[in-house]
Amino acid sequence: MSTLTITIDERLRLVTAVLAASSWPAEEQAQLTHAVHPQAKQVRHFVQPFASHPAVSGANEALLNGVPLADLFSAARRCTWPGFTPTMPLPNVLKINDWVQSLADFARETSIESLFWAPQTVVWQEAQAALQTIFPDDRLLRALGQLGEVRAETAVALMPNLVFPALTPVVATAGDTLALLLPPPKAVGESPPWPFDEDPGWVVAIAAEQLAPHLLAGELAALDAARKPVAIHLAAAHCLAALLDNFEAQAYLLRAKKAHNLPQLPALFARLEEEVGSGNGRALATIFMS
Repeated sequence: MSTLTITIDERLRLVTAVLAASSWPAEEQAQLTHAVHPQAKQVRHFVQPFASHPAVSGANEALLNGVPLADLFSAARRCTWPGFTPTMPLPNVLKINDWVQSLADFARETSIESLFWAPQTVVWQEAQAALQTIFPDDRLLRALGQLGEVRAETAVALMPNLVFPALTPVVATAGDTLALLLPPPKAVGESPPWPFDEDPGWVVAIAAEQLAPHLLAGELAALDAARKPVAIHLAAAHCLAALLDNFEAQAYLLRAKKAHNLPQLPALFARLEEEVGSGNGRALATIFMS
């Protein structure tokens, strides 16, 4: 059975600090002007003296070459802490072994764990607690399991990410485990982001959208490129109905319908819920068969 925990992974948090010293924050602002969490500002200030460190230059080189952030975070998660010794094969990225070793040196040189993270413990505990109120148990995974065959024994860790990337969630993989780094909800305009529990609907939808491609990979593999995003939206709406209420699900469907020009979403969702109610166990695949 899959499990869901809310946690802080020091390996992943270190990568967010490396990104704070890299070109990523400027690139992110160029994509969309936004205010970041106070932690992101403070971390960026703390790591600026280390902007020329090999871990940072390696991240910049990877970003320049189009390496996905998921590969960088996955590489870190597949290593020990704090030595960053690989415990399983790393993503197929050029110089990735050298880069994970530079992470260990970055942690030592900056002493970020003791000098910065330790005094900020309360801030991160509050973020964890906010997510825990939204995900008090494994209901998100059980809801996804109603839609198809979920990968068995998958341990899912949900981690608040108060640093970088500030706009995009990232899923890090390591064996049979997934770690979802989730930034807080972006506020309207250029205000700082909201606490997670200020917008639980957004949190549930984003978590479902990010986890569905991994946990329901077999179901989605049977669909063509046009149907896969539709299926993911339907999975997110189903999770909203299961964890919150049908109003949140319908509001999400309306936004997705308009934003992505998918007029078929409400009717497909109604069929999906009927299939789930029938208990056939393959609801997501079934609604696209007829």
